[in-house]
Formats: sequence, structure tokens, C-alpha cells
Amino acid sequence: MNPDHTIAPATSLDVARLAGVSKTAVSLVLNNRGTEHGIAPDTQSRIRVAADALGYTPNHAARSLRRQRTNIITFLTSDLGNRYFADVMAAAERTARARGYVVNVISARSADAEAEAFERLGGGISDGLMVHGGSVRTTAGIARLRRHGLACVLLQDAGAHTAIPCVRVDIAEGGRLATHHLISLGHRRVAHITDRRLSGQLTNDRLLGYRHALETAGIAFDPALVINAENSFEGGDAAMRLLMNTPHRPTAVFVFNDQMAIGGLHALAALKLRVPQDIAVIGFDGTEPGAFTTPELTTIDHPRADLGSWAATTVMDQLAGTKVETMRTLPVRLVVRASCAGPTQH
Repeated sequence: MNPDHTIAPATSLDVARLAGVSKTAVSLVLNNRGTEHGIAPDTQSRIRVAADALGYTPNHAARSLRRQRTNIITFLTSDLGNRYFADVMAAAERTARARGYVVNVISARSADAEAEAFERLGGGISDGLMVHGGSVRTTAGIARLRRHGLACVLLQDAGAHTAIPCVRVDIAEGGRLATHHLISLGHRRVAHITDRRLSGQLTNDRLLGYRHALETAGIAFDPALVINAENSFEGGDAAMRLLMNTPHRPTAVFVFNDQMAIGGLHALAALKLRVPQDIAVIGFDGTEPGAFTTPELTTIDHPRADLGSWAATTVMDQLAGTKVETMRTLPVRLVVRASCAGPTQH
């Protein structure tokens, strides 16, 4: 055998033959245009399976040369109203602008909106994609976009596809720090309000940290003290009222994020409960509004600017052909304020 012999890469014709379709059908489906051209879902699935089996990747680079780069990076998020996302996106935009890119923001709160966004992105409207979060469904869509040459990065959650670059903070450690601090102040019935969208996920890092702190302190985990709620001010308010209505209500609450915690403080004020004398509260994210609540909100802070900047850098480095880290994890820190006053514990 000739030692210099190499196997030629698969072509769209190879995919077409394996799937039993035309080259045009292969092109339409792998460019996310199959549905609009009436190609049946089972045929689209057969084409994608054939492409994966042959390791075929459309030549996105050649298309980019023909149409030139857009110099646009898309930030896909589910909640534009949360100050946390504004901080992260502002940092990403500054970093991208310094290297000649523009950041386009897409809000996709529903599964249908997310699918529509992926369909548009598959059409070449953007060079790169930053996605906050990463459900199994989301990362599967991102994996397809990467096969089309789109530079992608996940923020916070590596999801099911660990090969997709991810920039995150140590969320589990944040959950542990928050719960440990409350325990160190003498609280034994510590509740946790979490985002209900995580109920179907494989992992919930805040909950893992919360449970780890309880276990270390010898406190039995009580599932009745974990409340799934809408990730909003209103959701935090409703969840806190629910907890305060339980027969043996908690004396402290670790809340998923500052936004929901602020909603919780509103509920406690309406119920005439004193914070922290009757109930201690701690949030997560370290966003600016928490410093201006009454009382000021104790929180788990993390470098949101670094998170956004590293996300943009990871996408741009991929576009430049530079090797990037698969996972970058940023630290968290406890910021003690009046909502659960006491000495900082680590």
C-alpha cells in the first residue's frame, strides 16, 4: 500500500447516494432550508444521519469567501430583562467591537423561538454564536451549526456536547458558599428557590452546591424546602409566599439569582416579615440592584464582565483559526450584606 495514500473527504454526492436523495436535497437540508422547501422530516433526518456517518461537513469556509464574512456575532439568550444578562452582553460587545465585530442579540424564551433562531443562523446571517445556557435540545442545535462552520460557545452550561467550548463560573461552589454561610449563622431549615426550567435538566449546579453544604453540616435534605419557580421578579415573589405559608417554614432562603431574590424580598415586606430577623435571604449573580434593596441583598458575586469577554474571545479565536479551551471556569465569591448579616464564611 502506498504510505502516502489518503482517503478523500466525503462529498455532498456521497451523502446523496447514501441517503437516496438528490444533491440539491442534501444542500437544502444541511443549510437548514429543508422545511421551507417541503422536504419531509424523515427525509431530512435520513440526510443528517448520512452526513454524520460519512463525516461530511459543508464547505462553509468557501461560502464565506464568496459572500465575505458578516463580522457579526450573535448572542442568544432567554431573558433580556435580567440585569445579569445586560452585564454579560455589554462586556461581550466591548470585546467584540475592539476586534471589529458587531454583536447581535436574539431573545428566545420558547422552544419555537429557539428553533426559529437556529434556522436563521443556519442561513449565514452571523459568523459566530454565544448561547447562554445549554439544554440537550439547544446543544444539539448548536452542534449542527458548528458542522456548518459557525463558531460557537456556551455560557455557564456545557450541556450534553462537551466538545462545544464553554465559559462558565463555578456555580456549584456558589451554591455551597451561599448555603454554608446561612448554616454558619445558625440556620437549620434552609430553603432553596430554583428556576423551574432546570427541573428537566441533567444537573442543577446550584442545587448540587446547596445539598453538598447541607450534607457537610449533617442536615438532612428536605425536598419540600426546594421550590421551582418562574425566573422573574414575580416568580421569586410567588415562591417566597409559598414557602412562608408552609407549616414549618424555613428561617433562611438561598435564591436562584438576585432578580428572584428581590422578588422574594418584596413578598416578605408585604407579609410584614423582617429580614434578616425573621428570615434570611441570599441571592446569586452579584448584580447592581441587590446593593440598593431594603435591606441590601447578600449575594454570590462572580466576574460577569470576564464571562462575557471570554465568551466573545472564544468565538473570535475560533474564527481566526486559533485553538481554544474546551472549558474555562471562573471563580465566585460571597458578598455579605444586611439580608443575612454575619461574618463571611468560606
